[in-house]
Amino acid sequence: MAKVTFESIIPEILPSVPECTDLIITRAVRRAAEEFLSKSLIWRVDLEDHFVIAGLADVELETPSSDLRIVQIKKATIDAKDIPQIADAQMPENATQTFCSLVDFNNSLRLTPTPIIAAALSLRVVLSTTSKSTGIDSVVEQEIHEHLIDGALARLYTMQGMPWANNALAGFHSAVFQAAILEARGRAENNSGRAVRKVSYGGL
Repeated sequence: MAKVTFESIIPEILPSVPECTDLIITRAVRRAAEEFLSKSLIWRVDLEDHFVIAGLADVELETPSSDLRIVQIKKATIDAKDIPQIADAQMPENATQTFCSLVDFNNSLRLTPTPIIAAALSLRVVLSTTSKSTGIDSVVEQEIHEHLIDGALARLYTMQGMPWANNALAGFHSAVFQAAILEARGRAENNSGRAVRKVSYGGL
C-alpha cells in the first residue's frame, strides 16, 4: 500500500507554528487523520473474501494494513446473500435469520446464529487510521490533504501555554475542519465520495 507519512506534512505546518517540534506536529496530523476518516466515512473498500468457519461466531477481519481500524461495515454477504447488521447488544438469542455486528475496536465480525457450515464472507467496509498509524494511503491523503492541515493546526493552536497557542486561529481552523468533515460525509453517504476499491490482505 503506497503511503504518505504524517511526517512528510510537517513542512506545510511548521511555518504557522515555528517553535513547535516535529513530534508534536506529527501527532496532531495523526489525530486529525483519524478524526476525519472515522467521522466522514469516506474511505470505503471491498475487502478480499473472508471465510466463515462452522462453529465459530466471530470472524477476525484482516485490513489492508495492521494499523487500520474498521469503522463501519457498509455491506456484508455470505455466499452472495445480504446479511443484515444489528448492534451486538441487540442480537436475538434464537434467531433463524443470520445477522452480523461489528465488534468495537477489534476488527472482527460476529455472526448470529453461529454458522453451522463453512461459507464465503464478502465485505464492504469503512476504514480509518489509528493512533498507531505512521501514514495514510496516498490516494486518500491526496483527497483530504488540506483538511489534515486544518485539523492539525486546530489542535496545535489550542495548546495553552505554548508559544504558538492562538484561540482565534484554533477556532477558525477547527470550524473549517469540521465543515469539511460534514461535507465529505454527505458526499460519501450519497455515493459520490471516494470510490470503493477491491483490496487484498497484502495491501491496496
